[in-house]
Amino acid sequence: MTALSGFRLLLPPGWSRYRVDEDGRKQFIAKLAARMKQIGDPELDVRLRMLANAQWRRLEQTRTHSVYFPDREIDGLAHLPLSLAVRQHVAPAGAAFADDLGSLTRAAIETYDTAIGPIQRWQSDKPGSDDTAGITTRALGYGFALPGSDGRRGLVFLASIPYPDDADPAIVEGATELVDSIMETFRWR
Repeated sequence: MTALSGFRLLLPPGWSRYRVDEDGRKQFIAKLAARMKQIGDPELDVRLRMLANAQWRRLEQTRTHSVYFPDREIDGLAHLPLSLAVRQHVAPAGAAFADDLGSLTRAAIETYDTAIGPIQRWQSDKPGSDDTAGITTRALGYGFALPGSDGRRGLVFLASIPYPDDADPAIVEGATELVDSIMETFRWR
């Protein structure tokens, strides 16, 4: 087997990838600021920048590698406020990658056998509170064990789909299917 050099993932039009480092943060904040300038709401601009910087710090603390967002306007496409993050995961000595994924979620983890090997997937919905009351967030997780490794290593993708509590269930399910479809394109390189 040839040595792995990373992975590839096909994204829909209008999506961008940002490394979770200082350059990636600056690129994301600059794009956010440009969008807010178009909207013309300085108060919202300040709030969103503060939220984005706080979220970036959390991503760095969890050692997230990259994040993906639908952040470019494409004629005829409506973008939902969803995100996808990827990070490396290493199970403790004596534990297998798939078995240790339970440390990341309380949701039931399902395993799917695919042409590229087993993939673990989980899903949960969490109602908002305080500042996010009325907003539920669907979390989707996907685990891809690194082939040919010691069985402890792999990549974990975490998707977040926030939606108003009164959202049309078909839209939420459509967003879930979109993320599942993106993850079906995952391949080791």
